[in-house]
Amino acid sequence: GGGFGGHYTEFPVKSVEDMKIFRYIFENTEVRYREDNYNKAIDQMGDLGVVSTYLLSSPYQRLVKTTMGFVRTILFLKRKPSETINFMKFLEVWDNQMYKKIANSPLKIINFGENLDADLSPPHYFEKYLIPYYEKRVKQLHKSGKYCHIHIDGSLKDLLPYFEELPFDGLEALTPKPQGDVTLKELKASIGDKILLDGIPSILFLPEYSNEELKKYTLEVLELFSPRLILGVSDELSPNGLITKVEMVSELVKEFDPS
Repeated sequence: GGGFGGHYTEFPVKSVEDMKIFRYIFENTEVRYREDNYNKAIDQMGDLGVVSTYLLSSPYQRLVKTTMGFVRTILFLKRKPSETINFMKFLEVWDNQMYKKIANSPLKIINFGENLDADLSPPHYFEKYLIPYYEKRVKQLHKSGKYCHIHIDGSLKDLLPYFEELPFDGLEALTPKPQGDVTLKELKASIGDKILLDGIPSILFLPEYSNEELKKYTLEVLELFSPRLILGVSDELSPNGLITKVEMVSELVKEFDPS
């Protein structure tokens, strides 16, 4: 947060013994809902939007992104399958307390912060380790009256056939060409009646792209996906993105006639 990011140069779990240590840490870690932070966010947001939150990634994605790294995760699933799958099952059980807290909170919109990429979560792993987890957790949150969307900001083409049947209410940060690997029309054809969140590739806000290019693209997004659209930048505005272009998009939205 705060405009800063990080890059993992080393992952904490490199062996089965490391899994045991990591497990011990999590067994002694408790999830808490901070009502004071929620109230502070409500005061800051006012009527400009809705306070939301994102969750820890699913066990498979957590291994890939922050715990073992992609290469080691895949190697361990091949060479140490029982230990690795048991480790993921432990993380799934640990997640129960997190989802219970969220289900009982006043938050209405929940972001599954997965950062999905078809190159890191190819179809066979997506079907085996991710879809069942999503179905379980979204069902749990839907029962508590929550809306759920998922953060998908990587390569998309190989995952397009799954999007319409995913249990989420919306799909967020889907990044089309010229930044991603799919067209807007391919996205439209693949998501069914789900809500699209964002939709405008962040590189169009760079100085290298003209205002006219951004205007044309924005109007295409509006025409294709409105009214099931929460327009935004896919994935985030770059540090050297032009804020004047954001203002320009805001004016386009005000002038847009969906009829």
